[in-house]
Amino acid sequence: MTQTMTKERTDAATAGGRPLYVFFGHHKCATGWIDGILRETCFNLGWRFHIVHRPIDFARKGSLGRYVAAERPDLLAYTNADRDHIGDLPDFRGFHVVRDPRDVIVSGYFSHRNTHPTDGWPELVAHRKRLRAVSKEEGLMLEMEFSRQFLDPMNRWDYEMPNVLEMKMEEISADPEAAFRRIYTFLGLLADADATPLQSLTMRLNILNRRGRRFTPFHLPMSPFRFPMTRLPKDRLRPILERKSFRRMSGGRKPGQENVKSHYRKGRPGDWRNHFTEAHIDRFKERYNDLVLKLGYETDPDWR
Repeated sequence: MTQTMTKERTDAATAGGRPLYVFFGHHKCATGWIDGILRETCFNLGWRFHIVHRPIDFARKGSLGRYVAAERPDLLAYTNADRDHIGDLPDFRGFHVVRDPRDVIVSGYFSHRNTHPTDGWPELVAHRKRLRAVSKEEGLMLEMEFSRQFLDPMNRWDYEMPNVLEMKMEEISADPEAAFRRIYTFLGLLADADATPLQSLTMRLNILNRRGRRFTPFHLPMSPFRFPMTRLPKDRLRPILERKSFRRMSGGRKPGQENVKSHYRKGRPGDWRNHFTEAHIDRFKERYNDLVLKLGYETDPDWR
């Protein structure tokens, strides 16, 4: 590693001596929901929150590490995480979320057919046209091929990094408060005590500064000053999760109540059983059986 890159890695560590915090996600693994929780957390703390989806988002900087060095986020969400692009990140502490690949495919089918934004994604425009021209059974077969770009990086991921907490989407959605307490405790950003009056005031000012951008020219912060905090008071986690709950994000539906026209379609794990036929299972096993076994969603390669 060159002296310049070493300096960049050191300088890119966030202000106040904190490491860079990183959420590593994958497409259709609740990244939008988790991003919302992280964004709301950063609003409270007065932190910079950045999202990158694909290499094109940081290509102008030359690499993901150089992007971080230039933009200096406190918390980064890398929503299509690929281990090939994280080698030059500064010292970081993060968490990584996966989902049953079979549910990724089913969720992808409905989302790509009906709701997912196509801006800047010409491949999805063409894929959506194909999905709408065929039956659901044929569409799921097409989706298995289209989803390879998301499932292959999940298969290549290094699941043994000591500074990254491995989580399943299913356990997060089953008990968000317990899961995020575990995540934030691992990251070291959850305080042991409730907010003091001064901390409560600081968080109100931070939130006003960020949310007030919709009223300012060019969406600039309302104040040039930030009041960054080191850790989130423990009593602030529950209100953040309630604000970003599935019920609120889906317009009042409970998990399991389906709306195929909503980006938050169902929110229930194991939905693949409602849509996969024997032919889908055979095709899936040909392509991704090693992944579903690696992630522990099945223990017997001959599952049906």
